Amino acid sequence: MYLKRLELKGFKSFPTKTDVLFNEGITAIVGPNGSGKSNISDAVRWVLGEQSIKSLRGDKLEDVVFAGTDTKKAMNYCEVALTIDNSDKKLDIEYSEITIKRRAYRSGESEFFLNNKSCRLKDIKELLLDTGIGKDGYSIIEQGKVDEILSNNPVNRRKVFDEACGISKYRYKKQEAERNLKNTKENLNRIEDIYVEIENQLKPLETQQKKAIKYLEIKEELKKIEVNSYISEIEELEVQANETLNHDKVLKDQMVSVKSKKETLEKSITDCDEELEEIDIKINKTIEYINTIKGVINKKYSELSVLNEKIKNCNSDIQRYTNEISYINKKINDDSLELKKLNESKDNAFKNLKDIENKIGEVEIKNKDKKESINKVSQTIETLKDEIINLLDIKQNSANKLSTLNANIENIENRTKTIDIDIEHIQKNICNKKDEISKFNSQKQEKLSLIESLKQEFEDINKKVNSLKIEYDKVSSDIQGSKLKINEYNSKLNIYTDMEKHYEGFNKGVKEVLKNKNLEGIYGALGQVISSSQKYEKALEASLGSYMQNIITKDENSAKNAINYLKKNNLGRVTFLPLNIIKSNKIDKNAIKSSTKYIGIASELVKFDEKYKNIIENVLGRTIVIGSMDEAIKFARETNHRYKVVTLDGEILNPGGSLTGGTVRTNGNILSRKRLIEEFKENIEKEKEKLNSLEQEKTSLRGSIDSNLTKIEKINNELRESDKSVVVINANIKSANDEVSNLNNNLNKFENEKLSLGENLEYTLTKTKALKENINEIEQKHLLNKNEIDTLNSKLKEINDGYEVDKSRFDDLNIEYAKLNQIHQATIKDIDRIQKEIKSQNDVLKTTKEQLEESKSNTVKIQDQIKIETSEKENLENQIIDENKKLSLKKEQKDSIKKNRDAINTESKNIDRQYIEVKESLFKIENKIERLRSSKENYIAKLIEEYELSLEEAKSLKDESVVIDKKELENLKRQIKNLGNVNIDSIKEYEEIKERYDFYSEQKKDLEESIEVIYKLIKELEENMKREFNENFILINENFKVVYKKLFGGGNGELRIVDKDNILESDIEIVAQPPGKKMKNLNLLSGGEKALTAISILFSIILAKPTPFCILDEIEAPLDDANIYRFGEFLKELSKDTQFISITHRRGTMEVADYIYGVTMQEKAISKVISLDLKEAKKLTEDII
Repeated sequence: MYLKRLELKGFKSFPTKTDVLFNEGITAIVGPNGSGKSNISDAVRWVLGEQSIKSLRGDKLEDVVFAGTDTKKAMNYCEVALTIDNSDKKLDIEYSEITIKRRAYRSGESEFFLNNKSCRLKDIKELLLDTGIGKDGYSIIEQGKVDEILSNNPVNRRKVFDEACGISKYRYKKQEAERNLKNTKENLNRIEDIYVEIENQLKPLETQQKKAIKYLEIKEELKKIEVNSYISEIEELEVQANETLNHDKVLKDQMVSVKSKKETLEKSITDCDEELEEIDIKINKTIEYINTIKGVINKKYSELSVLNEKIKNCNSDIQRYTNEISYINKKINDDSLELKKLNESKDNAFKNLKDIENKIGEVEIKNKDKKESINKVSQTIETLKDEIINLLDIKQNSANKLSTLNANIENIENRTKTIDIDIEHIQKNICNKKDEISKFNSQKQEKLSLIESLKQEFEDINKKVNSLKIEYDKVSSDIQGSKLKINEYNSKLNIYTDMEKHYEGFNKGVKEVLKNKNLEGIYGALGQVISSSQKYEKALEASLGSYMQNIITKDENSAKNAINYLKKNNLGRVTFLPLNIIKSNKIDKNAIKSSTKYIGIASELVKFDEKYKNIIENVLGRTIVIGSMDEAIKFARETNHRYKVVTLDGEILNPGGSLTGGTVRTNGNILSRKRLIEEFKENIEKEKEKLNSLEQEKTSLRGSIDSNLTKIEKINNELRESDKSVVVINANIKSANDEVSNLNNNLNKFENEKLSLGENLEYTLTKTKALKENINEIEQKHLLNKNEIDTLNSKLKEINDGYEVDKSRFDDLNIEYAKLNQIHQATIKDIDRIQKEIKSQNDVLKTTKEQLEESKSNTVKIQDQIKIETSEKENLENQIIDENKKLSLKKEQKDSIKKNRDAINTESKNIDRQYIEVKESLFKIENKIERLRSSKENYIAKLIEEYELSLEEAKSLKDESVVIDKKELENLKRQIKNLGNVNIDSIKEYEEIKERYDFYSEQKKDLEESIEVIYKLIKELEENMKREFNENFILINENFKVVYKKLFGGGNGELRIVDKDNILESDIEIVAQPPGKKMKNLNLLSGGEKALTAISILFSIILAKPTPFCILDEIEAPLDDANIYRFGEFLKELSKDTQFISITHRRGTMEVADYIYGVTMQEKAISKVISLDLKEAKKLTEDII
């Protein structure tokens, strides 16, 4: 990217269109003093957005427009266009060539264009952010920039380093965020004022509303209960009256028959009493007789029960004794048979024991002799065996040694063969491994070449990803900013919409009239029906004053109705403007005699519906709008103070000469609200379109980043695999070399081992021969001993066989004897036991038979007694049955008489009571009828008096579901009394105010959340600024140390942050040590040293972050020739990465230039740019010098 072309037209001393073409490298612009060459630098600064005319060596904007000469007239505008080659796409825009253009008019208006499309300065700044290009960057370095670095003002110096370290974009965004924060806080304050005002209205209204609602609820409940209560009482009274009259007639009819009935009943009662007394005597006698018989029967029952129990016990005993006798007889028989068998067994066992005792004695004598012979032969055999064992041990040792020697011989021969094979194998392996090593070295070289290629590819993609991330962060930041703007616009839109909806800024009376849609002929307030451009709003608001609150009506009747409404509801005063009465009152322009220019008549500067023309001209038709206070005073004097004059700032000169001015509290922005609402809606739509575009761009960038990161990951994987392969190959090479070394060592070992094995074989063969002779001698001696042992073993076997037969016979006899003896003893014990058991069973049998006979005798006696007792009991029971039948007949007779008497007696009492009750009721009925009539009239009067209801109307309101509670009625009346005065209208007023309160609460919450988001954004920006500044400052400082030495030809220079805890605001200290001098603060250096130090810093910045192009405006002027030479050489070195355009008059700078332009002023005050060849340049240089 580089500066390709500069076009000037009408700018300062360039009235005609002038094109200056630039190339990469160094371009020098030369010319005599006053020729206008620095105007080229000013043009670049101006087109990039410079707003300070003083920085451009002027006093006001029109100073940059060509002012004219004696021969050429002044121009009305100027224009500068800067074309940048963007083929490398370093600027985030799709065009390969970008033209930034600025146009200014003498009237003060200024326009910016980007590729001939209108844009904002902000758009240009954002495009060039962090490139170094800009009015505050280091793309334009003039003597003033050098002065900024040398300045004691830390702010000026700081600007240069901020742009150099790449934090200007963050600082710009931070300033944007802080502006948004300020605006949001102002909006929040405005909302809070309205919020507090509404809240103050809401609290008392809420109390009144709750009170009114409660009053209506209680009143309605009271009416419902009380009306239902009255109706219920009236209906009850009517029912009671009818019932009482009917009752009175019935009682009078009854009293006639009661007296005759009473006499008849009293005689019947006396007869019944006599009959009852006679029957009671008979019943009592019968009952006594029955009770006597029952006592005898009960006694019989007891006796029979005892006898039956005895019979049962006897039968049980007979059965038990019979069973016992059978069991005992069986047991005695069984025991007798067993006793007989045991006696026979005992005799047989005794005889067998005697026979076995005789046999045992004979066998024992034979075994004693044979035992002595066995001991003697065994001792001889053991002696011979010990001798054989010793011989065998000697033979075995010799055989083992021989076997070992033979094995050694075989091993030596086998080992020798193996060594020969191994030596041949090792020699072959050494050749193979050397071939392997050569192959591994080739593979390693291929992998290293691949790694270098992958690293280069990784570097290229990584740079691309970093560039994309920077773009992504910028877009993300822009998205955040756009969202904040949308929130801000929405917040403001909601505020102004709500103000418009609720007629904010209007007086109470005006609000109430505008809100009341029932009032006919109301067209709106004057401030609502007109609009104007923002430029005239202050003037019109000042001119209208209280007229904005005036309400336009259809006619005077409409106004009269509205006034009556205001008076009736005590809502204040309002001025009305009836359309059919108000007439136009406009100034005749021709009558205005003044040389002072004015903007226009106020009525002509507003837009309105044609039907309001008379009113608008009546109110504003005699007001003149003029630019400034000075012009207004002049105009008023010239017109003899006949007219009302208002300035654009809102100052008023009244007819007659009085002046009104200063600050004034706005009336809720009545005039500008509609315009602002439309502007905010338009801004929101624009920002949403921008946001949508940014979101799409962000998604695209994210996709590109992810795609490239995937490539990087793939390359990293390939690099890791390649690195692993190289490591494996190196390991294989080392392993192969180690194996070759080991194989050579093994080869030497095998050859030495083969020589040693030959010597060992000869010695082993000699020793083997001697051992074989010794073994033969031992074998002969062993054979003799073995034959003798065999002979003795045969003899010993013969004796042992006889001994073992006799011993086995002896053992068998002893065992048999022990068994027979045990059986014999057990049999004797069993015989004794059974004899005792038989004797005991016979005794028990005798006793049981005696008890059985006794039980049978007792049973017969008891059965005879039971028969007698049963017969007597049955006779007595038959007597009781007869007597009970007689008693029942007598009781039934008594009950009949008693029942008859009770009925007669009850009837008599009822007749007496009825007579008394009828007499008393007749007396009470007359009083009750009068009382019921009076009560009914009282309730009807209450309905009329309290609720204006007739009896029929009240009955139509009756509700059967209503519960009538007297205490509840009293409680409701007490509650109404306690409420005091009640404002019923407060219910509707509260709902309206509450709706606004909720709306502003939400707005307040949204703004507070926006403030929180902005604070977070500012914090993130500050962290990014610190990181970027710290990284780049270190790089610039390191560059400064190198550049300083080059430009000074030695010495040292250093940049220091004064306050490291606050690096974003800290002053930057410059410390320099020219060659041969001590380290000094910048202020202690000479002028030339200061200039060269500042130039060193600027070049260090360009080295750290090369700007696409840099314009140098005579910054080397203070340098001497030696320093100029070093300056030129270093400039040539820097031009490899940065395009330089140097406005100069120094030979050393011109000599290093690739291209030279001359600026001349052939005609006074008109500059001309010419391209010079080398001869022209040399001549011009000599003229300048």
